[in-house]
Amino acid sequence: MMIIVRIFPKGDLNESWDKVLDNLERISDEHSTPLYISQQEEKSFISLIYDVKDIDLFGDILVKKIPSVLQPKKTRTITLLKPSFFPVPKDRPANLERYQVAVRVTSDELENIFNLILHLDYPRDVFPTYAAYSFGEDDILASMLSMSRDSLKELVRENLESQKGVVSVEVARINLSKRLTPVEMWKEYRESKYILKAKEKYEQCDFIELAALTGAFVREL
Repeated sequence: MMIIVRIFPKGDLNESWDKVLDNLERISDEHSTPLYISQQEEKSFISLIYDVKDIDLFGDILVKKIPSVLQPKKTRTITLLKPSFFPVPKDRPANLERYQVAVRVTSDELENIFNLILHLDYPRDVFPTYAAYSFGEDDILASMLSMSRDSLKELVRENLESQKGVVSVEVARINLSKRLTPVEMWKEYRESKYILKAKEKYEQCDFIELAALTGAFVREL
């Protein structure tokens, strides 16, 4: 499963970011692999996303290794289930930015809204990269690419906020992200969870370009 650990540092966010990168081996093991690290605009935390194969063994990382190595003020943990990734489509525009879309839904409509996000007919200036059920403050977390916040908010307003059972939708820009796994491992992990299998609809991209679209690299790269 995928688990997000939100790290709230005692001091500067940039210093905490560097501390994570410098100590990856100390806050991971063969059962818990850091996939990528990201930072939301105007938020006071860093998100460290893990692929976790044994949740009980991950407990040692969460309650022992991360506190002793990173010394955060606090952490918050979000479990993501049934993550679905989207292949990169052809003819996408340039200058896309990544956003997190957090959705709160009543329990009786949760599956319907999740399926809606997976199968929505997205406009040409908005591209989903992944969606998953979330066990935390929100019920569904999705990552989407858009040329502008306005375009994404229009999609959210017309296709999500108006749906039965949707309590709230929050859109936050990801201003920094970096892949932490080797290229081939990340590629294999993502492709194993593709929602669409029709390969003829999608191109084989240079991986650096593909990674940037899925939030895998610092945006300057």
